[in-house]
Amino acid sequence: MLKKILKWTGIVIGSLLVLLLLFYAVVYFKTEARINKIYAVNIQPLTIPSDSASLALGSHISAIKGCTDCHANGGIPFFDNKNPVVLLHTANLTSGKGGINYTDQDWIRALRHGVGKDGKSLWFMPSQHTSANLSNTELGALIGYLKQLPPVDNIHPEKHLKPLGRLLTFFGKFPLLTAEAIDHSANYPDEIKPEVTAAYGKYLAVSCQGCHGINYKGGPAHGPDEPPIPDLTSASYAGKWTSDQFVTALHTGKKPDGKILSDFMPWKTIGKAYTEDELKALYLYLHDLR
Repeated sequence: MLKKILKWTGIVIGSLLVLLLLFYAVVYFKTEARINKIYAVNIQPLTIPSDSASLALGSHISAIKGCTDCHANGGIPFFDNKNPVVLLHTANLTSGKGGINYTDQDWIRALRHGVGKDGKSLWFMPSQHTSANLSNTELGALIGYLKQLPPVDNIHPEKHLKPLGRLLTFFGKFPLLTAEAIDHSANYPDEIKPEVTAAYGKYLAVSCQGCHGINYKGGPAHGPDEPPIPDLTSASYAGKWTSDQFVTALHTGKKPDGKILSDFMPWKTIGKAYTEDELKALYLYLHDLR
């Protein structure tokens, strides 16, 4: 009797293992197909300026969109080898060893469409929240600024998606493939005038969606050592702040109750980089949301 039980137990466990292997094979090949998909996007020609005013504008955009943070020093280990999901470094945007060496069209393809030189989607590059929606003038200025960065030698290891990362990507729980989230047929205005209005705030607020969600309602913490992501709408604690309090919090980190913003909110870099008028415009837009 015992032998019969052990036999059937072995058959059940073996069958389950076979099913799991078959399921993972489906996950593997489905994610590989998405990773290797070639995007034949229409590259809109842009003027890439190099005058001092345009470079200053590009530097400002780089700061408020987080380019400076993520790609500092020729790129940083965004997910190191200890991460169970993926091994991934941010790109070295300079012309140094390990740099990307982009043409103007390559820059536009990456920043507007989230697609690399090989025609495949970039990995975990939040173009949809940072650069895809920029006006043509601002995108051109950003590219002009990035092209003149001094060379930094920084060669990164090959990126690698781990089994857990494949599963999360397969189930839509990990935003690995940037190009999948972008409307590649969209048209963008040549210029958007900076002004203290909710409409301009909406244009700027796209960058907040990467962390605070498409509806700016926040969400649970990304990890055990991280705080919950706060709601930015008028229904939240932050929504009760005045415009001046909002500006102060983003420029100094100090909330109206005297507490300091979490370091997971990059107020020391991105927050400080915004002008007062830009933050007031952001406030007007977010304050209108329910």
